[in-house]
Amino acid sequence: MKKLISTILSATILLSVLFFSYKSYTSAKELERVNKTYYQAQTDIGELIKRRFASLLSSLTLGMIKDENKDKIDLNKLKAQKIILSQKNKRWTIYLAIASASILLLYFIADLTTFSFTLAIASIITLIYGIITPILMIVIHKNVDFLGDIVLSFESKTIVGTILHLYHNANYPVAIVILLFSVITPLLKSFSMLSVLIWKKFHIAKKMVAFFKHLGKWSMIDVFVVSLLLVYLSAGSSENSYSQIESGLYIFLIYVILSILTSINVDKLLKESNRIN
Repeated sequence: MKKLISTILSATILLSVLFFSYKSYTSAKELERVNKTYYQAQTDIGELIKRRFASLLSSLTLGMIKDENKDKIDLNKLKAQKIILSQKNKRWTIYLAIASASILLLYFIADLTTFSFTLAIASIITLIYGIITPILMIVIHKNVDFLGDIVLSFESKTIVGTILHLYHNANYPVAIVILLFSVITPLLKSFSMLSVLIWKKFHIAKKMVAFFKHLGKWSMIDVFVVSLLLVYLSAGSSENSYSQIESGLYIFLIYVILSILTSINVDKLLKESNRIN
């Protein structure tokens, strides 16, 4: 009965982690789309001049002449959408953190194998969504007389998108380093831990755990690379630039925590297995 309860709870938690990861990702992409529309509308100088002129004309005529351009982008409406989507994205990310933390409940009611297996699957889910969800938004703007605040550029970065951007701009060494330590190494480490759990009774498990321990030396490099990336992208911050951390970074950090816990428990499980044998 206890085994059945722990299995059902494990499946429920994993489905919750998958669902909230997906919702956090989709809401982040929707927020990115609205942000892009909002900020790009402020990069069109011609449109800004028309908007200022229409506003000035309406003020001078006490509202008798109104702007009849039906295709004009309503910035206030977009700004309201930004706020709503930002709150929604924050909420889904918090739910994901709670679902991930609830895995710890299995420690008290499930066996070590089920607990470790749940951690391993959850870490893979959060890793995948962590590298494809936006991690940082950067806006560069400048205040111009009469026109007001003009957006010069807008970028929303994901880990995968950053790698592709660096590659297309011929920054091959940096692209390879980030790809290796923020994508390939974490994936390899996560799947190796999962494989150890599946084949722990076989001799190959000992070899895999040795390799897994070797990878453990690099376990914090993924965080280090993302930190460097954030510092690099935010280096030019001033009164004319604005940067904001997005949910992708929090999802990636959830992966890091789950991965560390998985490492500890897999190692403990193998030691117990060797002691029994």
